[in-house]
Amino acid sequence: MMAKETGAIEVVRDEKIEPKSAGEIGFGDLIAPLTPDVFFREYWEQKPLVTRGRARGFFAPLFSTRDVDRAICYFKPRPGRLDLVTEGGFVRDNFLGPDGAANINLVYESYLKGSTVILSGLEETWETLAVFSRKVEALLNHPVAIAVYLTPPNHHGVQPHFDTQENFILQVEGVKHWKVYPPMRELPPVEGSYMPVPREKLPAPLCETELHPGDMLYLPRGFVHEAKAADSASLHITVDVHVRTWHDILSDALAAMADRESRLRKSLPPGILSDDRSRSSLEAGFRELMGLIQREARLSDALSKHAEKLIVSKPPPPDGHFAMLHADIGLNTPLQKRALMQTRRVQDEGLAGLQFSGNQLLGPAKIAEALRYIDESRVVVPAHLPGGLSDNEKLVLVRRLVRVGLLTHAREGSAEGRE
Repeated sequence: MMAKETGAIEVVRDEKIEPKSAGEIGFGDLIAPLTPDVFFREYWEQKPLVTRGRARGFFAPLFSTRDVDRAICYFKPRPGRLDLVTEGGFVRDNFLGPDGAANINLVYESYLKGSTVILSGLEETWETLAVFSRKVEALLNHPVAIAVYLTPPNHHGVQPHFDTQENFILQVEGVKHWKVYPPMRELPPVEGSYMPVPREKLPAPLCETELHPGDMLYLPRGFVHEAKAADSASLHITVDVHVRTWHDILSDALAAMADRESRLRKSLPPGILSDDRSRSSLEAGFRELMGLIQREARLSDALSKHAEKLIVSKPPPPDGHFAMLHADIGLNTPLQKRALMQTRRVQDEGLAGLQFSGNQLLGPAKIAEALRYIDESRVVVPAHLPGGLSDNEKLVLVRRLVRVGLLTHAREGSAEGRE
């Protein structure tokens, strides 16, 4: 059912969303009852959205107020990963100990005086949020970062600002009143930055809303916003999606082409800013290379570069894989991909490969069918690998994929064969 709150914000509500464990929460739970197709068609990069109806403690398994001091004390985040902010701006240095790490008692003191505590980079350090972020990345194929904001009662959080990433705000505890203003710039470049806006330059609010525990607010990048906690402390999780744009994919295509085309790696003619002949030479070379790029740039190369940044550079969550490194693996040993493993198959002239979370494996074209089977199967039995490989070649391949982090022993109860 659709409704309108103060201003132009759209609200959807679903009363059927039951509590889940941390490992069960996924992107679909943030936008329910909307489907991903509807969300991406009607809201993504376009307009704010509030979803309601989840149980009050729905998001608490991911991170709660009880976790804040544990994250500070045990993970020892440095400035940039731990920030204190007031409506006037960032609090600097006075909460740090001699070793540069936060003094938790000074953090408590600053918080009680009105500072919002911000913990960033939790997609790398907090297990439940790391797992959640990988699930979201697997669906969106865009990088995800996660931060937590703890605001004391009756205080503002960050001053009015806009972000250069897509934001999903998950209210965990307390109530927060939000004002959302029109965007200062349509689709600002994705820089992962925070852009404050002076109050005298703020237009009239586009909408206002209160988030209660279990609610979600989606803010497209560029929309200016501010928030104030109600009579109790407010904790929310911000899921930042640092979208990759058409500019990025074109840059990746050009970078991949430069890897194989030496003309793109030549230096520019000397004097191009001051000498007419150099500028003339530059113009001719520019037009020649633009023609070459138009003829030979390949989307598949750009996607490989994208996968290197999003998939290959990020190992799956730790799962005790050291125990597998000396495991006895035979032709009938059932194996499977490790949990939350993202994959992408690669094939080119004389080459076959698999890009996957944390690594990649490239080899001769004859392993292409075996890699396809491994990629598409829930359970991998080495003896069943297709493609005409010898028994020894099958064992060499799967043992290699265990060592480089893709495969592990199949769990009991896993169904054999493809999904």
